Amino acid sequence: MRTCITHRLHSCSPPLAAASALLLGVVCAATPTQTHVRYTPERTQRPPSPMTTLSAHSRLIQKFDTCRMAFMLCRAQVQADSHIPSLHNVVHATNAMAAVHQLLGPERSVFVATEVHPQGVGHTCHGIQLPEDVIIAKNVRVSMLVPKVRSHILGDAERGIPPVQQVVIWGYETCGCILQTADDLLTHGVHVAVLVDGCASQTMEMHNTAVLQLSHWDGLMVTTVPSAVMQLTRSDARFVKPIIQVMKKFAADWSTTQPRPELRDWRGGGDGGEATAANDARAAPSALATTTAADAVLTADSACCRMDH
Repeated sequence: MRTCITHRLHSCSPPLAAASALLLGVVCAATPTQTHVRYTPERTQRPPSPMTTLSAHSRLIQKFDTCRMAFMLCRAQVQADSHIPSLHNVVHATNAMAAVHQLLGPERSVFVATEVHPQGVGHTCHGIQLPEDVIIAKNVRVSMLVPKVRSHILGDAERGIPPVQQVVIWGYETCGCILQTADDLLTHGVHVAVLVDGCASQTMEMHNTAVLQLSHWDGLMVTTVPSAVMQLTRSDARFVKPIIQVMKKFAADWSTTQPRPELRDWRGGGDGGEATAANDARAAPSALATTTAADAVLTADSACCRMDH
């Protein structure tokens, strides 16, 4: 269209061509032109995630030297009660985790415990051996993240307290304190591992239901004391021997409080005899098997060291 008009202007007389050219320039100048501007949203600086040091691909508890972690014991002063199943397991798990914390040192981990009404119930359960640098907080809430505990988990820059990236938690009871504390930790981006063999509830049904619920949460894993210890250390040469001693003590203490299987008269040739023998074999403490595996790891590491030399 514009080419045709320009051709006609050149064919007109000079005065008419000049006037027409002026008119065309005015029209073109008045015609708005469309320009496409790409909208680029302003980028905001997001704060770094507290789990940036953790591997995004690992399904295990992170090794002790890759991030800072916390050991969290819920209700350290729970007294032994024959009506509460597996309550003694809280004691065994606490002593094992306290020993691991002392091996790792305060620069890598922090040990936190909460108490409920210590004036009436007492401070610690009989048999529990807490580390010297334990942080004990009174707590009347269901979740452990009271202000005193929160600063040691989420960090406090003014006090020079660094945050933790992962937590190992256990205690009483699974369906209450453990469940809600784990949820609070996940909300703040902290990776959580629950020691199911170090937790207890008033009934096994309540405990099992809570464990089933926890097992479906993203960012949380359910595990056991022996497995958690091996995941944390990963056969690191600096801790192989002391960790095996910790696991042996845990296995010995654990086996003393487990109900012994009923030994029935085994009658050869009968269907019930073989089934009873199999049940008794499965009832053997799993912690002892874990200690045997740990011994095998130590033997293999020693052999590797001899080959290197």
